[in-house]
Amino acid sequence: MSGNNNKHDLSNPAAPVFRPGEFKGREGLVRNVLGRLERREYLSIVGGAKLGKTSLLLHLAWQLNQAGHSAKSTGPSALYVDVTDEADCQRYRSRPQDAHSIVLLDNCDGLLEGSILSLSDIKILQGRPVVFAGGRKWREFVRGGGFAHTLKSIPLAVFLEKEAQQLFSPDLSTEQHAIVLTYAGTHPYIFKLFQAAFLREGLHVPTEQIVREVKNSLSSFFQDCVNQLREPLEHQVLAYVINAYKPVNPKEVARAVGLPTIKPVADTLCCLGLVGRWIRDEEATLSANSRLFSEWYRETVAS
Repeated sequence: MSGNNNKHDLSNPAAPVFRPGEFKGREGLVRNVLGRLERREYLSIVGGAKLGKTSLLLHLAWQLNQAGHSAKSTGPSALYVDVTDEADCQRYRSRPQDAHSIVLLDNCDGLLEGSILSLSDIKILQGRPVVFAGGRKWREFVRGGGFAHTLKSIPLAVFLEKEAQQLFSPDLSTEQHAIVLTYAGTHPYIFKLFQAAFLREGLHVPTEQIVREVKNSLSSFFQDCVNQLREPLEHQVLAYVINAYKPVNPKEVARAVGLPTIKPVADTLCCLGLVGRWIRDEEATLSANSRLFSEWYRETVAS
């Protein structure tokens, strides 16, 4: 792919979330999942909105099918199914049961609603691995023992900084890279939109104006993320981490809210992509590393 095409893709937030052969930032996770599939495990990939679940599944489907074709064998072949898409579900229902070695099911919260495809439609064949991907509703359903089979959970989270570095456009300077990380943080979707705006306007428009425009454009997405919070304690912990303005030790947060541990809440916030968890100087820390989201939260929710 030429540099000009690359620039066009990166500056267009409406570009497809996945193009065959293009996948950056989670290569280690892909290797982990492929290894688990070789061991015939049933997997549940969980994460908040726009953390990359669909991108991951589409890349897995492409890679598995490429591997099957290159080996000139019948498998492993993979079928991607969006359970909220009528055409995908029809293709899934009509296929012979042994047509695909691996089935990758996306948007599995929809299985619980059963509007198009329900859990009773999912046939799990012995020895044929299945990957489910969903959000909070699916995560809690599986964690609560609602699924008949044992699923190995793989939670997504925001990128590590070294992973986000792989997504930078070569057309941005090192200084501009730092600005993108400061305001967008490492949430894949926020990063994508902010970098796209910077590529379109960064050389001619003040950073403050870009920040304001992107924050406004993300307002409905931010609200959807916050709507996933269900307990006052989740808001309390999130607000504390945001208002700390720096990475904080989970024990400090637990003391502040009067609990011995906040691990379940921290797990949820990290899985939703609202908080990142890193080891810094051999110390566990939580951080709200997107200034865009933190400013929106203070102005809209915490005010």
